[in-house]
Amino acid sequence: MMRGAPDPYAAVPGELRELFGPELAPVLRRLGERPRGAADGPSARLGEEDAGTREAVWATLAELGALGPHTEAERTALAELMGAALYQSPYADTVTAAALLAATGDPAHGPLLDAAARGAAPLALAVREDGLSGPARPGALTVRREAGGYAVDGRRPFTAFAADCGHLVVVGTGAGGETVLALVAREQPGVRLTRRDDIGRGDLYAVELDRAAVSGAVHPVDALWPGVLAAARVRHAAALAGAARGAVDLTAERLRSRHAFGGPLARQQAPAHRLAALAAEAATVAAFARAQAAAADRGRDVRRGGAQALYLAGELARRAAAESVHLHGAHGMTEAGDAQLFLRRAAVDSQWLGTGTELLREAAPSAPVPNPR
Repeated sequence: MMRGAPDPYAAVPGELRELFGPELAPVLRRLGERPRGAADGPSARLGEEDAGTREAVWATLAELGALGPHTEAERTALAELMGAALYQSPYADTVTAAALLAATGDPAHGPLLDAAARGAAPLALAVREDGLSGPARPGALTVRREAGGYAVDGRRPFTAFAADCGHLVVVGTGAGGETVLALVAREQPGVRLTRRDDIGRGDLYAVELDRAAVSGAVHPVDALWPGVLAAARVRHAAALAGAARGAVDLTAERLRSRHAFGGPLARQQAPAHRLAALAAEAATVAAFARAQAAAADRGRDVRRGGAQALYLAGELARRAAAESVHLHGAHGMTEAGDAQLFLRRAAVDSQWLGTGTELLREAAPSAPVPNPR
């Protein structure tokens, strides 16, 4: 950061900065990682040490108030720090799901929202019906009116951290084309989870809902979901910009330790200039995301800006990760190195809240061509 420049993390408590700082980042990058094939065997379960560390980090987040009420600017700054550390957890979906539940105004959600703010009730967000479309178009959801209330049918094959969460906040498209929200308790006969492999080695589940009982009412959220999604995209863009910065920092450290032509590779102009350009882009995209967050706090519509920021951040995260692997040499492609982690995560995370095509469509909608006469 340049001398005299404002601190982008000023709103983040010092303890949280330390938690996601360079000292603990190597541990957080690997936290909860499972090798390919983990969905089918005992390796799908976390080891005691890994599970204990995950719980400790989550408890620290809750203790420091990260899950409580915050401005979008504060959440975006924290998301950038988490992204730089490649921290995987239910945090992002819990924040988004809680915002949507709160926006419905249903007082019945109050106890669950209070528990979520204390870290006692992480929430899973179940939106996608397939891997081809993003959350702007939620998957189909069949809503049934039954004697005891409501039940829903549907499939959500890409739901993060579902096994860690007591409730699923299911967003779907009803029979009439309206967007609806259903709160579903995970532990019931109508909910089936199957752990999936993914290239990012995260905690991803396929969720099948078969007459799953809904907790309370089914809410129409046509007017609410686009704004909540836009804010989530801004936070996710900041996280991806942070991941790009993390990849640059990791690579710079590696080049300082590798020597060629009589000195460290970090002094060679070609790699140094490439890293400097990526660092500048990461700072620019992060600043754009922070500007959108500040606009959201002022009540502005950030749907287009959120799509723009996320498209830029996703593309940057992939390029920065690929450059990191390249400049690490053969070591960057091995399991021993962390460069490959950035590449794996970027492949998944850059598409998580919208594919590139979808984001471009929303970021630059067609406009009538002006008549030259």
